[in-house]
This record gives sequence, structure tokens and C-alpha cells, in this order.
Amino acid sequence: MNNYIKPNTLFKICGILFCIFLMVALLINIEATESWDRMIGESLYRIGETDGFFIFLSYIGSRLFFYPALAVLTVFVLFKRNWYLALFLWTNLVGVRMLNTFLKTIFSRDRPSLDHVVEAGFYSYPSGHSMNSMAFFGAIALLCYWMIKKNWLRNTLIIFCFVLIGLIGISRIYLGVHYPLDVLGGFAMGASWLLFLSGIYLKVVHNKKSVMKT
Repeated sequence: MNNYIKPNTLFKICGILFCIFLMVALLINIEATESWDRMIGESLYRIGETDGFFIFLSYIGSRLFFYPALAVLTVFVLFKRNWYLALFLWTNLVGVRMLNTFLKTIFSRDRPSLDHVVEAGFYSYPSGHSMNSMAFFGAIALLCYWMIKKNWLRNTLIIFCFVLIGLIGISRIYLGVHYPLDVLGGFAMGASWLLFLSGIYLKVVHNKKSVMKT
């Protein structure tokens, strides 16, 4: 448990990230910032013409990748008899996807009018790929932080996870299906959700160990 951050600290950071999400939501309703958001999004649209690379990244950030990957990870976790961790991982993914749908319904922002390189339905804010990938790969980064003792390996995997998250977000702008603020808001909300759930998970694990000692 040496690498575990205190739950209350996670809850505080969660609250800060949620406030950032709300601030971004406010910005998309201000005409000046929305115009800049559109302009930046259009300038990044298909820049460099590397469609295949960004389509692949978009796939990595979709449910088509998440659920099979989580199923494999769950087998490993259950082999270790860590039932609470398996529940945490599934609640994290399913919950963040449901939350994203709920938030999209609330904000109801239309997607960019650019030609979409990939199919994209429903509303634009917050970006589902950005929000979901932050929760999913962020959880993997947390597992690395909690469980891997070798510093170089732990740090390398954590950096890889966050670079991948960033690239997935950029891919959605490149492909013309999201604005930059959609991605930023998705990152903030995805991280907020993950840290909130992580705080609950750590409290449950701590309480369980306290009961076992008595």
C-alpha cells in the first residue's frame, strides 16, 4: 500500500477536475471562445494527411477495444483473486460511458460541420473517446503505480498510458468529429470520475483490511 494516495486527496483532486470541466462547459457557450475553438479545430483537421494512424488511435479509444481488453485484464485480476479490483475496473468503464451519454444529453453541443473521417453520432461535448480513454488507460496507469515496484518500468508504462490518452484526444480533432474544448472537457471529466471511483475503491480495500486485522 506504499504507493497508494490517500482517498481524501483523490476526492479533492476529483473536485478540482470537475470544476475545470464546468469551466470548459462555460467556455463553449461564450461566443468568442467558441469561435476560437472552431478555428483551432479546423486548423488541426486532417493536418499532415495521416488518416490511417489517427483512425487506429480512434479505434483504440473506442468500446470495440476497451471491452475485449478489459475482459483479458479481468481474467488476470480474478486469477489473483482480487474481486474488488475487478469490480472497480468494470464499474469504471461502464460508469464513465453512461456518464458521458448523460452529459452529452445535458450540453447538447452539435458536432463540427466538417466531413467526418469516421462515423460519429450523438452530441459533441464532452468527447466520449477522450473521457473514456482517460478513465480506462488512466486506471491502467494507476494499477502500474500501485503494483509495479521497478521505478523505470512503472514510470515508462505510466508515461505511455498518458501519451496514448493525449493522442486519442488529438485523433478526434484530426478526424473532424470533435472540437478541442470537447476533448479538454472529456479529459477533465474522465479523470474526475476515475479519481472519485479510485477513492471509493481505496476506502473499501482499507476498511476490508482493517476488519480482517480485528
